[in-house]
Amino acid sequence: MKNGMKPQTLKGFYDYFSDDMRIRNFIKDSFREIAEEYGFEPLETPALEYSELILGQSGEEAEKLYYKFKDNGERDVMLKYELMIPMCRAVAQNINSITLPYKRYQVQNVWRAENVQRGRLREFTQMDVDILGSSSHLADAEIILFGISFLKKIGFENFRVRLNSREIIQGIVEVLEIEESKFEKIYISIDKLEKIGKEKVREILIIDSNIEKEKVDKLLEIIEIKEIDKISNILENSIAGKNGVENIKKILSIINGTERDKVLFDLSLARGLTSYTGAVWEFEIIEGNIGSVSGGGRYDKAVSKYLGREIPATGTSFGLERLAEVIKQMEMLKTKDNKSVLIIPMDERSTSFLLSTTKKLRKKNIQTNIYPDFVKLKESLKYANKKEYTWVIIIGENETSSNTLTLRNMLTQEQFTLTIKEAINKIQNK
Repeated sequence: MKNGMKPQTLKGFYDYFSDDMRIRNFIKDSFREIAEEYGFEPLETPALEYSELILGQSGEEAEKLYYKFKDNGERDVMLKYELMIPMCRAVAQNINSITLPYKRYQVQNVWRAENVQRGRLREFTQMDVDILGSSSHLADAEIILFGISFLKKIGFENFRVRLNSREIIQGIVEVLEIEESKFEKIYISIDKLEKIGKEKVREILIIDSNIEKEKVDKLLEIIEIKEIDKISNILENSIAGKNGVENIKKILSIINGTERDKVLFDLSLARGLTSYTGAVWEFEIIEGNIGSVSGGGRYDKAVSKYLGREIPATGTSFGLERLAEVIKQMEMLKTKDNKSVLIIPMDERSTSFLLSTTKKLRKKNIQTNIYPDFVKLKESLKYANKKEYTWVIIIGENETSSNTLTLRNMLTQEQFTLTIKEAINKIQNK
């Protein structure tokens, strides 16, 4: 630019205008509505946290993406990478005023220093639900049922929930006699199976993690098993493995019913974060090869870092941007209310009648906008077309003196002279 700085956003950060915001607000409002129905309570936590309170919770892979820096007071701080760990800090800090079990939902932005690509932003919105203070399998099942209800609420039907347990993976590692110290590398590698494929994961485990070839081959062979009863036989000598199998069976039995066909036991699901301790899951949209839109699981040790004692916890997280992108691409939501109205004043003398008309329309919950300038009708109608208004009300000297409205349908170009009551009925299809 010749006269000033070039206006631009940082890479990985976006502006969202009206059409995008309508979709985003629809998703957030739906999430909050279902969360309230399920008895979850709202929570917000600060954007900045002390780094030392967050480090060591999410694993090395995650910590590479932290936005960490010193503030003006030379304190080591960071932008929150996710909602779960700051929530654990908040619960621990306020434990004496929180009644357990504590069911919380949260919709806030998080920041990650990602390599920017399609579907990966550096600032995005997470939507979480969690239950703290309960080890019950019902708590895990309720989180999954919440996710199913939410996806249906925003218009999805063709999706599935992949379900596994960290304890089962730990059990497999134990029966194969792989060193316990390599457990984290194993589940992180398994979590990449869908992205990079079996052969690449095999190579990582053998070469990078230095695990014997025979054990890696057997591990990958076991992971392909789909029946949970077969896994039970393999894990007979692992306490953790047997416990994991029993937990998954109980979760499935609770979900059993109308939603059971949505849930799939899948040993190849591991989830990458260190904090998970038990059952883990992902929600995947099947149609259009969309893939994962939510991940979660049980994380019974996350709060203990702050309290010195365990508080069992389970939850899941949805990414707003991912869902918004899919809904927009698939045109699942009409972004403009077909009952919205633009009122066009023809002169200043019409202002009083215009404002009283606007008040009556809004009282009937009709979204009403006023064109603020007195211009030629052609120009204001051009604006109405660009903004995709279905209805336009023209108010000038004739309308004011006769106490009527000129109502135009911008789709059909039909035009009517009506009373305010008749206009409202027309707009509301009565």
